[in-house]
Amino acid sequence: GAQTALRDAAAAAGMASPPAVCDVQTAFVKLTLEQEASFFEDMAALNVRPPDAVTRVTDYVPEIVSYIETIARNGYCYEANGSVYFDTAAFTSSEGKVYGKLVDASALADKELLAEGEGALSASSAEADKRHPSDFALWKASKPGEPAWPSPWGEGRPGWHIECSAMMSDLLGGEVDINAGGIDLKFPHHENQMAQVEAHYDCCKACNYFWHSGHLSIDGLKMSKSLKNFITIREALETYSARQLRFLFLLQKYHQPMEYSQNSMAAAADLERRFGAFEAALAARLREADTAADAAPQEVLHRWGDQERRLNDALVDKRAAVHAALLDCIDTPSAVKRLEQLIRAANSYMGEVPQPQRGATLLHAVARYYRRVMGAFGVETALDAAGAAGSADSATPLQLTEAVSSFRDTVRSIAIEAKRSGGEGAGLADEVLRVCDALRDESLPALGVRIEDRPSGVAQFAIDEPQRVLAEAARRREAAAQ
Repeated sequence: GAQTALRDAAAAAGMASPPAVCDVQTAFVKLTLEQEASFFEDMAALNVRPPDAVTRVTDYVPEIVSYIETIARNGYCYEANGSVYFDTAAFTSSEGKVYGKLVDASALADKELLAEGEGALSASSAEADKRHPSDFALWKASKPGEPAWPSPWGEGRPGWHIECSAMMSDLLGGEVDINAGGIDLKFPHHENQMAQVEAHYDCCKACNYFWHSGHLSIDGLKMSKSLKNFITIREALETYSARQLRFLFLLQKYHQPMEYSQNSMAAAADLERRFGAFEAALAARLREADTAADAAPQEVLHRWGDQERRLNDALVDKRAAVHAALLDCIDTPSAVKRLEQLIRAANSYMGEVPQPQRGATLLHAVARYYRRVMGAFGVETALDAAGAAGSADSATPLQLTEAVSSFRDTVRSIAIEAKRSGGEGAGLADEVLRVCDALRDESLPALGVRIEDRPSGVAQFAIDEPQRVLAEAARRREAAAQ
């Protein structure tokens, strides 16, 4: 083919090392594996859990061929010049079957949309082979130099839509509960996918619910390569943390367009900061409560007063409100708003009741609920060090920070007591306290660790962006110098 001709021309021109003929099939599989690996790396960086099963079209070609053969036996496709097309007319004439469940009739006649759904398979020669404009390729004969697999109809490759139907049916059977994807896949991809399954099983319902996510916009324009306004996940993570990006997602309803801009990310980052400050404050309060309970269990107060009753009412109310919001088309913006209200109630309680001996069990209940919801949202929190663990034999940054902070608390407490007692150890105590302050104000901020000493002796700590923590430390030094 073209590659051989190019090589022969290079040899005739006297090139010492003419370019090697590319094995298209090998190069195709190699490229898809590289893209797959890159995708999963990006998902891991965003704290997206890996799937239970991974399906590759290149692994499923024999099953796809068999799937098409079954559709043919049921009378819902036809062969033309080595390609196979889905027969939408035959399908819609069958009792109980409908083509166009997800869209109105105008979309079925939209030639541009239909062509976009076929992609490179919608060449003029392919259109001439179709019996009806809305018919679509199940199998496409390959041209020289294109990836190809054997089939009863000759060398070719699967159509765009058939791969999803065959792989889905292999693992989930003929009917699935939820199918998700971008709104641009609604028609024709998901429509065709559903029709193929129903044609294969000769049934009338392949999917109960479709979840279609809204488009991503960059500064007000739909993200696309043609506009050159796209941004990769890795580029976004150079500026923002995975947690901040999660908050951006949570602030948008999944089925509506999402705006990625400086303003939207500033709002998401500010919300993430406020949630993080609450997590740090609550985590410190719970550590104080545990320390107090260990030191004097008889002084722990379990009896509720007015403040505890108000906080419990807020917990019950906001828990119900979050649940209702998520039942309403997974309304995460409303759910986050209710969580904010719970955070304000918990912060007010901790301000009104500074004694760590009070309300510990209730605050633990708040922490458990908060962790559960944020865990469902895929957001790591300072209240759940184990939740960020990558493996059983390695510590997370949060766990290491907690260990350092706890060690510093102990050393600092001993130094303060030695200084208060006076004597020969007072000088050494001053030096130890100076080192503890330097660790808090200089070393740890450079690593993105914020530590705030509290009267109880149990410091509050949080992990944040190093630039932000360093700036805060600098402001504190300036204020102290005035």
